[in-house]
Amino acid sequence: MCGICGIVQFDSQPASEVVERMTETLAHRGPDMGGTCSFPGCVLGHRRLSIVDLSEVAGQPMISSDGGTALVFNGEIYNFPEIRKRLENRGRRFRTRSDTEVLLKLYLDKGEAMLSDLNGMFSFAVWDSRRGRLFMARDRLGKKPLYYYRHGERLGFSSEVFSLLQDPAAPRRISEQALFEYLLYDFVPAPHTIFRDAFKLPAAHAAIFDSEGLRIWQYWQPPAPEAAGDYRSSLSRLGELLEDAVRVRLISDVPLGAFLSGGIDSSLITAIMKQGCTEDVRTFSISFPGTTHDESAWSGLVSRSLGTVHREYPVEYGVEKLLPTMVRHFGEPFGDSSAIPTWHLSQQTRQDVTVALSGDGGDELFGGYDRYVARRLQAAYDLVPRSLRERLIEPLIERLPATTDYYGTSITKKLKLFAEASRRMRREPLALIPRTFSVDQVRSLTGIEYQPDLDPVLEITRCCPGSDAVSRMQLADLQTYLAEDILTKVDRMSMAHALEVRSPLLDYRVVEFACALPRSFKIRGARTKRILKDLARGRVPDSVIRRSKYGFQVPLGAWFRGGLKTWAEERLMEAEHRFFHREFVEKLWSDHQQGRADHVHRIWLLIFFNEWSAQFLG
Repeated sequence: MCGICGIVQFDSQPASEVVERMTETLAHRGPDMGGTCSFPGCVLGHRRLSIVDLSEVAGQPMISSDGGTALVFNGEIYNFPEIRKRLENRGRRFRTRSDTEVLLKLYLDKGEAMLSDLNGMFSFAVWDSRRGRLFMARDRLGKKPLYYYRHGERLGFSSEVFSLLQDPAAPRRISEQALFEYLLYDFVPAPHTIFRDAFKLPAAHAAIFDSEGLRIWQYWQPPAPEAAGDYRSSLSRLGELLEDAVRVRLISDVPLGAFLSGGIDSSLITAIMKQGCTEDVRTFSISFPGTTHDESAWSGLVSRSLGTVHREYPVEYGVEKLLPTMVRHFGEPFGDSSAIPTWHLSQQTRQDVTVALSGDGGDELFGGYDRYVARRLQAAYDLVPRSLRERLIEPLIERLPATTDYYGTSITKKLKLFAEASRRMRREPLALIPRTFSVDQVRSLTGIEYQPDLDPVLEITRCCPGSDAVSRMQLADLQTYLAEDILTKVDRMSMAHALEVRSPLLDYRVVEFACALPRSFKIRGARTKRILKDLARGRVPDSVIRRSKYGFQVPLGAWFRGGLKTWAEERLMEAEHRFFHREFVEKLWSDHQQGRADHVHRIWLLIFFNEWSAQFLG
């Protein structure tokens, strides 16, 4: 795993020292080596985390033998041995064992048509001096990031926002539309960033920048569900695909292990990994002693069952000291507080290994979220007479006492979320993704006027195929929540510690297979992840298969009323409220403190933004 950056300018030569500064700020992503290279009109930078072929000759930027083409690449190409063999049969010769050289020579062989050959997680840029153009691409699911800005004849790009901003020409004006979207979704959806004229290259997209301008296109999209086939055949095929997805992710010249939370996804991945390894499998989890958010009993159970060499690290959250560092690594507002335990898990795991497998993607692909079941119930609830819903049922739910408990263990919170989602989807049928603030609340908080036609999430949900609402929700989650929240969180928090995380469930072959499955193979009645759980049967303990889903949560709600009260209040109230109306913020805080509502997620969004604003806007 690595960090990449560069500047292309057709009307003058970019300054090498600017790209050197951009490169140096990415050193945490690639602590092993780094470098830059210059061509007329282009300077590229790279920081390397060595995983396959640790020799210096495999370093980057990697330049073709004729000196005319250069590549900077972040990620892993899991099928590079097969691609290499095909290229060798066509006469290509290799001087390294790396996937980087395979990627470069595949471009020389096929150009932008290369993308359909790749199975991996990646963002890369190729400078082709013969054709006077920069070619950039990002993997199908968006596991590896790529930010860019364009100003006339100049284009700058980088793996992270902070690096991009080392270029004095990079834009720094905040986007009010992006701020609105952040407060809705907890993240700024691609292609937007928090800065008005800077962008993310979306997942499964590629771009060419040359003297004619910038052209961007989508080269892949997940398929829609198909008609029901044979369940047993599908179960068998899923097993084959997932076993191969794990196998190709075990290629490494550095120590490798797996995250193990004790949930179904990470447990199944670890079980398959154990099956395919001749050496001991090392697994890692963290515990938070004395809190209700501690899953160490479950991870310990799975480890003993599978016979892994397990390390459990008891840690403290340390929110006060950690927040400024997290904000620096994200580079833009990011509201998912589970980034806190992800930071700690990555930090501790990196002490023992350089690569870790994870179970990311199981919920989106196989219907693991409770809201998928709830959406089916909402269809029946919407048939209840409107007067009964609005005058009796929903007022009763609103009067239920607020709680800071995890929603998965609280009937009260589930009811409140159900009623809120029902109202939202009746008003806005395209609002398939959960929202932290409502549109009206963000207007009251900021005074900003929302432009729904510019919202990338709504554009994706509008275009999602599928014969039923639940299937459309899953496809929307895959392209928005997974890409912009889950994978962003894992990338930034793991790469802050130079840890590479690989996700077998997000092998594009598994993704395409899962998306095409009929909904009944994934959700049956109230049973979620049906086919994945059946695949896990006999591989992991039955109690893990039966247990309810439990998120990677932080008990911030209780802490904001307790040990973190003073700290949170200072960061909420004493920040310069250039963007938020103080009266709204004060009421939000007061209602949470008085127990009238659980506003923990909303408060965290504002605290994170205030810290980001202090660091990046000054």
